[in-house]
Amino acid sequence: MNKNHKLIIYGIGPFAKLMHFYFSADSNYEVLGFCVDRKYISTHSFCDLPVLPFEDIDKKFSPEEYKMFVAIGYRCMRNRRALFKKAKDLGYNLANYISSNALKYSNFKLGENNVIMGGCNVEPFVVIGNNNVIWSDTLLGHDLVIGDHNYISAKCLIAGNCYVGDLCFIGNGVTTIDGLNINDESFLISGAVLTSNTEKFGRYKGIPAKHSGSHSDYGIVITRG
Repeated sequence: MNKNHKLIIYGIGPFAKLMHFYFSADSNYEVLGFCVDRKYISTHSFCDLPVLPFEDIDKKFSPEEYKMFVAIGYRCMRNRRALFKKAKDLGYNLANYISSNALKYSNFKLGENNVIMGGCNVEPFVVIGNNNVIWSDTLLGHDLVIGDHNYISAKCLIAGNCYVGDLCFIGNGVTTIDGLNINDESFLISGAVLTSNTEKFGRYKGIPAKHSGSHSDYGIVITRG
């Protein structure tokens, strides 16, 4: 594939490593380096490429010549929004990654810094905002509208005419009926079947999904172990 676009990745964690692989193997972007906030620099090389302080990145990799991808995972969802804003404030246009194995149509609309993984089916008239991750084998139903900074995990079925707000986390294998509003910062636990609208900051689990908690003060924070 012809590599006719230059890319810098913001982040040096597992998601950054994964996106370096995907951009290198399945896009027209050439990844030339990584950046991270100066206080978090623990190495000067990552994936055999240089790591630079974010605070200095525009001096070496001009926003007029390079695009950036903000590779921040789902552990703290509000951080994803904050780092997206930092990259935009520095003047960068942000790259999308759409797998060559995803099914999509020319009439869907897409913002910046989105990931659509292999096996996804994006039906007609879908609108996707900025900084969303859509993991493998997920169905996005027709006329679906997705806001910004969301993470939709693998093998989900988000039915047609739904609305997904901002900063939502939708776990593996979640299913919705059509026409629902999944409001800002909703957390749908893996395997949930959603049959009614969610409340902002609500946590939902089960079949059918029931409200099981709230996180308005700190947003969605996901821990392991």
